[in-house]
Amino acid sequence: MPVPLSQPPQAGPVAAFALRLDGFLLRLTSGLAVLGMCALVVAIAVVVGDIVWRRLGGGSFIGSVDLTQFSVMIAVSMAIPYTFATAGHVSVDLLTGVFSHRVNQALDICAALAGAVITAFLSWLSAGRAREIWSYGDVSQDLAIPMIWFWGALVAGLALSTIICLVRVMRLMSTQRR
Repeated sequence: MPVPLSQPPQAGPVAAFALRLDGFLLRLTSGLAVLGMCALVVAIAVVVGDIVWRRLGGGSFIGSVDLTQFSVMIAVSMAIPYTFATAGHVSVDLLTGVFSHRVNQALDICAALAGAVITAFLSWLSAGRAREIWSYGDVSQDLAIPMIWFWGALVAGLALSTIICLVRVMRLMSTQRR
């Protein structure tokens, strides 16, 4: 598992703060990712159990679709911040050997800023939808699970991803090599 960058000897208080915050976010998102994996195991168990029950009992579990959708939503929403915290997204480094460290760091800052803008926008859009769901009191079809739980998890995951991207920008900018 990638760990936060270690603090260079010449780094100031902003860099030290960014590194501590980055470490905290990594620990937080690691725990959330484990929660997401557990939710995915629940989804798999529900689907397998439903398939077995259809073969043996001739019917299906009531609410299996609701449980599977909710579990997958939790899994995805909790995994996205972890991926940002560990820089686990797919990247193509075709030109990093050609550019100087300074140019590569500027590109890393731009990528982190782009991630922050995109996740903030998606979080804002999702929050609007969540407010709508909340006002209508929507629930899932079979088990009447409040739909705000689905949307709340998504908004929280995207908002946390935005914070992680901004902390990465702060860390990269405060530890620049001159």
